[in-house]
Amino acid sequence: MKNLIRWTPVMMCVAVVLGAVTAGWAEQQKGTTSGAVFEKFDRALRTAEREHPAEKEREDMVKQRRIILNDDGDDPPQRPDQSIEDCLRVRFTTAVNTQVDSYFLCVACTSTVPPMDEVAPPNSPRIDQTMSYWFPDMRPHPRLDKLTRGYTDAAHEAGMEIFASLRMNDIHDAWAEKLTYPLKVQRPDLLIGEKQMYSRDEDTLMCAFWSGFDYAKEEVREHFRDFILSYCRIYDYDGVELDYFRHPLFFKLGEEEQNLDTMTDFMRQVRQGLNEIGRERGKPYLLAARVPDTPDAALRTGLDVEEWLRQGLLDLLIVGGGYMPYSGRIKELIDMAHHYGVPAYPCKNHFDSATEMRSIASNFWALGGDGFYMFNYYGCPEGSEKAASLKQMGDPQTLAGLDKVYKADTGCSIFYCGHTNPASPFPVRLAAGDPIELVVGDDVEKAAREGVLGRMLLRLQVRNLDFFPELSETNLKNDVLSDERIAIHINGARIPDKDIERADKDTFVALVTAPPLKRGINRIVVLPGPNSVGALSATVDAVELAVDYKPVAPEPAPSPSAPRPDLILSPVTPMPLSLFDVPVGTSRTLSFDLTADPKTVKKARLALSAEDFDEPAELTITFNGQPLPIPKSLLSGSSAVIGFVEIPANLLRAGKNDVAFTFVSNLNGTTTGFAVLRAFLVLWLD
Repeated sequence: MKNLIRWTPVMMCVAVVLGAVTAGWAEQQKGTTSGAVFEKFDRALRTAEREHPAEKEREDMVKQRRIILNDDGDDPPQRPDQSIEDCLRVRFTTAVNTQVDSYFLCVACTSTVPPMDEVAPPNSPRIDQTMSYWFPDMRPHPRLDKLTRGYTDAAHEAGMEIFASLRMNDIHDAWAEKLTYPLKVQRPDLLIGEKQMYSRDEDTLMCAFWSGFDYAKEEVREHFRDFILSYCRIYDYDGVELDYFRHPLFFKLGEEEQNLDTMTDFMRQVRQGLNEIGRERGKPYLLAARVPDTPDAALRTGLDVEEWLRQGLLDLLIVGGGYMPYSGRIKELIDMAHHYGVPAYPCKNHFDSATEMRSIASNFWALGGDGFYMFNYYGCPEGSEKAASLKQMGDPQTLAGLDKVYKADTGCSIFYCGHTNPASPFPVRLAAGDPIELVVGDDVEKAAREGVLGRMLLRLQVRNLDFFPELSETNLKNDVLSDERIAIHINGARIPDKDIERADKDTFVALVTAPPLKRGINRIVVLPGPNSVGALSATVDAVELAVDYKPVAPEPAPSPSAPRPDLILSPVTPMPLSLFDVPVGTSRTLSFDLTADPKTVKKARLALSAEDFDEPAELTITFNGQPLPIPKSLLSGSSAVIGFVEIPANLLRAGKNDVAFTFVSNLNGTTTGFAVLRAFLVLWLD
């Protein structure tokens, strides 16, 4: 019976291959070339081998990895007087006895090389500089050798998996004073571009990527392959990660597509080398790759991820750069990896607040992720909320019932992300009604049925809604300029108007329920609502959902902006105040009666609804005889707009306060004047 079980995977492989041969023979009878037949045979064999590996290897591939931490190599260097235990205590130790099952240790950046500055003298290298010290002798720096073994021993003693992580095309030196990595210095012809003066303001890919290696060159591929295999042969890691998001361009612009097979062949050579090392040591050497967020983004950088998966080259797939962690776009790669039997781990770059980390982790699980991958892990202070999240993010059960905040992603625009920068979905024009994607990781429908869900508030930022603004005392008190509203649909169902409140000029808050909100990807459509004129300039600029569990958190302040005014005064002068068709030099005065003590006023503004303020040179505004600046928001041409003029509090006086408007120029005959339609004196008191 044991023999039968042991040989069953082999028998299955043979069956799959024989099936492929039979299918290939049938296709050949239909005119298919023999090359295609053998290609199908070869693919079937590789797939069979991938789907039915040795039992121990299969266990390692599918083992649970709740949280993977990658330190990205920014560990401080080990000082000569510092023990390895002290080094590990900075970051690694805080991950022990949490839900962290795997630790990825960056050992290869190709943008720095010894000697370092006084902070890291030559005898105290950083562990991410291992590859910099490796050549030409192909052996480790003595101090790094001890530190590396300290990490691997500590991880295994803690029951954790540990991987060596390599930045596959580090370009941090693109904005350094000079190149220092030996191969870059000796062979600038191996780089993607030529040295240029880096500037964050320069709008080109090459201002950052010029210092990257060109993987079309055999010498480059050999350099990395030789390090990977010689390094892994020495150390007892569980696997190696090739970080293709550091940084995502590997060929000259325009040559990515023609080199897809080149990079796939490189991956195949690494895979074969790791398999050989695994056989020698009696346990598998796993291979992981961190790639851009989508298959298309990866292809644009020269990486054919699906082909890697199809050929069985990967044991783990790390999905994305982690700059758009709320987006559902990563699901395509997660599903693709699962199609080929490979676990996928979505990436989050850097720690945010504990609530945000819980929310992102919840999303990763909802999108089908096999765990949570944290990049740029800098450690967590003991007892902190961040440290607590390491005991929550790795399991949907420990995340359940904890408050969350889900956000609609706003795109990415980072110079070193190159082709992988996705455009922001915002702003979304209100009149167009384009759906906004919001991923909700929690099973909110189940929580609602079980009675543990407290309240869900959807907050939307809406700009330029007030196309025809109306200035009123009520609206000023609520920091709102009109009664225009919006309509909200979630997954096709309209939210009742009574559940939508306008919190301030640019913010709406809606009380929502489940259903229509659900776990996974939700589509939110925002349209003009009651009293709206459908301004084409009105846009949705941000969406977020707060999910509170019982007991319900305190009601959030309706406005994240400045506190509401304490006192709003109407003028004692009749309105409107017209200065149309009057001689240049004509003045009109508004008066306000201030009954409060001026000394108690900490902030004052003049709120105006004005028509036909063409240019600042056309008029002057004075408050109690002192000139006031005219804000650009009041310059409207022929239309009526609303704006605010800041008033220094020391200009206020008890009783009568005068605001004078003077028509000082007809702008060479191009204007006949202006009008002040409404005005209020808005005060904030101590």
